[in-house]
This record gives sequence, structure tokens and C-alpha cells, in this order.
Amino acid sequence: MVLKPAPMTMMAILGLRKDRQVVISVLHDMGIVQLEALSKDVVTMLKNERDNDLYRQVSDQLLRIRAFKTILPPIPVTYCQRFPTVENLLQAAKSIDIDATVTSLEREKENLLTKISETENNINLVEEFSFFPEDLNVLHLALAHSYFGRLDSEKFPAFKKALEVNNQDVFLYSKEGKEITHFVLITFPYFPPHALATIVQEYNVKLEAVPKLNGTPVQLKQSLGAVLNELTNKLKEIDRQLAEISQKHYANIVCVEEQLEIENKKLEVIDNLGVTSDSFALEGWVPKSELEKVETNLDKHAKGTIVYELETEEKPPTLFANPKRFKLFESFIRFYSLPSGKEFDPTLIFGLIFPIFYGMMLGDAGYGLVILLVCRWVIRRVEGGKRNMTIMPKPLRSFALKILKPRQMVKLAKAMTPGAIIAMILGFTFDLYFGFHLNSYLFGYLNTALGMQLLPTAGAFFDPIHGLRKLLLISGYIGIGMVTFGLILGILNHLREGEKKHAIGKVGWLLFGWGVVLVGLALLHHESINPMRNVAGIGYFGLLLGGIGLMFVGEGPRAIMELPSIVSHILSYTRIIGILLASVILADVIDYIFIRVLDNGIPYVILGVVILFIGHIFNIIIGVFEPGIQGARLIYVEFFSKFYHGNGRAFKPFGSSRKYTFDQYELEIKEKTK
Repeated sequence: MVLKPAPMTMMAILGLRKDRQVVISVLHDMGIVQLEALSKDVVTMLKNERDNDLYRQVSDQLLRIRAFKTILPPIPVTYCQRFPTVENLLQAAKSIDIDATVTSLEREKENLLTKISETENNINLVEEFSFFPEDLNVLHLALAHSYFGRLDSEKFPAFKKALEVNNQDVFLYSKEGKEITHFVLITFPYFPPHALATIVQEYNVKLEAVPKLNGTPVQLKQSLGAVLNELTNKLKEIDRQLAEISQKHYANIVCVEEQLEIENKKLEVIDNLGVTSDSFALEGWVPKSELEKVETNLDKHAKGTIVYELETEEKPPTLFANPKRFKLFESFIRFYSLPSGKEFDPTLIFGLIFPIFYGMMLGDAGYGLVILLVCRWVIRRVEGGKRNMTIMPKPLRSFALKILKPRQMVKLAKAMTPGAIIAMILGFTFDLYFGFHLNSYLFGYLNTALGMQLLPTAGAFFDPIHGLRKLLLISGYIGIGMVTFGLILGILNHLREGEKKHAIGKVGWLLFGWGVVLVGLALLHHESINPMRNVAGIGYFGLLLGGIGLMFVGEGPRAIMELPSIVSHILSYTRIIGILLASVILADVIDYIFIRVLDNGIPYVILGVVILFIGHIFNIIIGVFEPGIQGARLIYVEFFSKFYHGNGRAFKPFGSSRKYTFDQYELEIKEKTK
């Protein structure tokens, strides 16, 4: 239903104890029931029993299968399996008898990877210190410590001089480079360890222990290369064997894993059911429209199971029920707060109003076109599977990914798309194309071609600068319209909840708001508001005083203290025009600078082009963020505050998404709530 979450009902299910597994499996595969803890009065009559043996078997097999999946290389799986019973599933898991082989190969692979890493490190070190002419074995003296080291070349002379204080107790062999100096350092017992530590810290020296290797660096490079090649070949052979095992077992592994995860989840539910010697009971929330489907499927697969609705004062979880094209705006409502109870769902309103506000604040056809193209690019890029966004400049990409995930970028892009289109339409009306005025050229040509004056020669149907008063008046009408609509929804909310006093208070706010607006319009048009001189004045003050009185009745003295807020909320909508004008003026300044430098030589022309490009890019970036933030704020603060409380909890149905397995039972109707 429009402006309402999906109606929910609390249901109870009573069935035979032997059908527990069947009932839970059916509910799981339907994916439309949110299970809840049993009521206290029901719990007192029942008990919980845990099938520890079955739970342990499923958990153990799940851990085992997950280990296989981690080790084995993945391969595409194109078919699904069905496991009718838990026993059938456990048998399938046990039939994957590759434990010893996979464990052995994995252990050998880990050892090889460790050796390869050590060998590569030694090769890199040997290459780095290939200038040392001697056998590295000479560095393994029993009474000395040997190091490979490196530091900035500019620091090396001072470092060398510091070591010369203990010249008789240290040996230094070096190769100086332009930026880095490499050296071999040998310290003898009489060289104070604290002195070496001080010098190393002072000059930021990087030291490494000499590996226990025999041979010159040139010889070692050859021998270590041969060792690395041999280790790599062994690793390839192990990977080949693991790939062979994957080809044979991987498809079965992922199918079994998925069903084991599902069964594990089901067992957790079953273990918390209330049971007697012959029966069981459970409770949960279900959309009212889906209750019949639950009854039909349970009757088909678990005869004798009873489903009935429960009366409860508990607020139901929230399930959105919006038209498909407005579902992307549900994330904006979740960001604010989910509707609760019988509150209005404002998703549809947000989806209609936000693009209009966004387009009005942007108001330039060129900017709208750029933002539209960027939005479509993001949508196609992410939904096309290319989620890395590598085509974007790295700083911009890093900034974007810190704020939003790729999927969130898509939702935002889809939400901004209609706003960009509205900006293009308004830009055409305002004759603004990156701040330039182009309509006059087009209209002049069309008027000449048609032989009649159909289109305005000035180009703009409406000039936002010269028509500022009209725009401000329009924004004021938008403000009173939004506030009025919000207050009406608030009144209806309170009446539906049986809160008559609060409804009266909202009526007072509505009357007072309109009183302020009518007084303001009268003053704007130089009309008298004196109730002693005309009837209109009586009406104005009647609205003001009547509104204050109803507010006092409905909400008490506190409401009187908040009277200025109704005025500020109406006037807040003038920011729509403020942001539009800021963008228009900035674009005009950028274009003015560009045009003024065109006659001053090529260097100035180049400078003008740079200013034009950077300036408009800057204005577009502002146009992405500012209208979006302010548009959402006008809805969240000035509009939602009149009727919306939120604090709802999301509907979380019991179920899992399947990729490799089928439902355990053929259901009459297959519609899963997401």
C-alpha cells in the first residue's frame, strides 16, 4: 500500500513434534517469516530440548568441508543438488574422502612456500651485496657479529667517521651509490653494543643479519636460483594435484557446504523451539498477504500443523512495500530511520521530492548533462561487474571509496539521475549551459526559419537573476506546501494511533503556519492586516490565535516555546534558490574571466581555458554534493519532523539465499521477500 509499510501479522504455529524439521525447512525455504522468541505464557508450558548429537555432526562436517574449500582452487559450478534429508546430506559430506591427501598436500605446500620465501629473500640480499668479493662463510666468525647494511649516501661519511672511533674493533666494507650506500659491517667483542645501537639509531641505518650461506655472492646467486626453480616446480606439481582434486570434488564440496550452513541455521532454530512430548510451538511475524501461503505449504508437507494469528501490542518489524522504481530510495529512509508501527512510509514522497529539489538547486543544463553521464557511467561500470573503478583518477577513486561502497554508489547515481534530468530541463528554461547563454542563437535561427516570432529572442524563458523575487516566492510556496503536507500526515498518524490530543496540537501548528504565511503575503502586497479595518485581518489573527490555542491544548506550554520553528522551517526552503543563485553566479564569473582574456594573446587564452575548465569542474563537484545534502536535509529536518518518528526495526525473515542447492520441498508458491 502506498505510503505504508507492508501490513504484518504475528502468527503462531503448532505442530507434531516429529514434523519439526519439515516445518522449519518449509519456513526457511519460503523466506517470508521472521521467527520470534516464544511468549512468556507459552514458554511456561513447554521446554527446550537440544539434539546435541545431530548438531555436533553438522557442525563438524561444516568445519571440515569449509577447510577443503579454503585449500582447493575454485572452479565454476554450473549445477545444483538437492539433499532431501539431513542424513542424506551427512552421507554426502562423509563421501568426500580426501582428508589425508588434501592435508598432506597443504602441509607440503606451506613448507614449500616458506622455503621459497626464504630463498627469494636470500637471492635479493645476495644481489644487493654482490659487491662483496669474499665467501660469505668468512662472515660467520665465532667471536664477531656480521651485518649487511644500507643507509642514505649523504649520511654515510658521518656514519663511517662515527665507527672510526672504535676503528680497531670494527671492519667496514662498502659500495657507495648516488642515493643508497651498501656495506658489510663486522664488529668484534670489544666494540660496545650500546655504542653501535646509538650510531644505528642516529643515522637511521638499516641492518640485516648475514644468512648462513657458503660461497661468494656470484656463486650463491646461481645456486639459489637453481634451488628456487626446483622449489617452484614442486609447488606447481602440488597445485596441479590440488586442481585435479578440485575438478573431481569441488562442485560437490560447495553444494554440501551450502546445505550444511542452512541445516546448521535450522538446528539452531529447532533447538530453541518450545516442545512437549508430542508437539512443538513457534511464533513469528509474516506479511499478512503471505499468511495464506504459509498455511498452504505447511498443510501440504506437514499435515495437522496449525497456523493462527495472534493478538499482540508489540510493534511489528518494518517491510517496505514500495513500487519497484522507488525501491532505491528505501536506503535513504533506512539511513534516517525505519518507519515503525502504523507510521507512514515516506519513501515514495522522498523519491518524488528529492530529484525536484536537486534539479532546482543545480539548474544548469551543462552541469546536469555531465552529472547524468557520470551517473550512467557508474551504474554501467558497477552493475557490469567492473567494480574496481580503476578508470577514475586515483585520488578521486580513493576519496569516493572511503565514503561509499560500489553498490552504494549505484544507488546514489540512480537517485541523482532524475535530478540531473530536471536540472537539464530547468537549465534550458533558464538558458544556462555551463553558465553560457546559448538559447538566443538557437531561437533566432528557428524564428527565422519559421518566419514568425514563436520563441523569446532573449533566450531565457525565465531569468533566475532578474526573477529573484518570483523564485523566492515560489520557494516560499514550496515551503508552506511541504510543511502543510507534513502536518496533515502527522495529524493522520496521531488519529490512527488514537492520540487525539497530539492530533489537536498538529492542527494548531497547521493553523498558525498558515496564519504566518497569509500575514506575510499581505504585508508583501501592502495590504492592511488590522482586524479593526477589514475582515481579512480578523481571519489572519483568528488563524494565529486559534493555532496557538490548539497547540497549547494538544501539547502544552512547550509548544508555545517552539513557535519560531514553524516560521524557520518554511523559510528554510529558500535555500533552494540560494544554492541555485550561488551556482549561477559562480559559473557566470568563471565565464566572464574566460571571455575577458581571449583578446590578450595566446598565453592568456591558455590561462583562460585552464580557469574555465577547473572552475566548472569545481562548480560541478559542488553541484554533486551541495544540492544532494541540502535537498535531503530539507526533507529530513523540515518535512519529516512534522509527522515521522521512525525507530522501526527491519524485517529479517528466516531463510538463506541458495546458489548451489535446491529447496528441500517443492513449494506451492515461491515468492521470497527481500
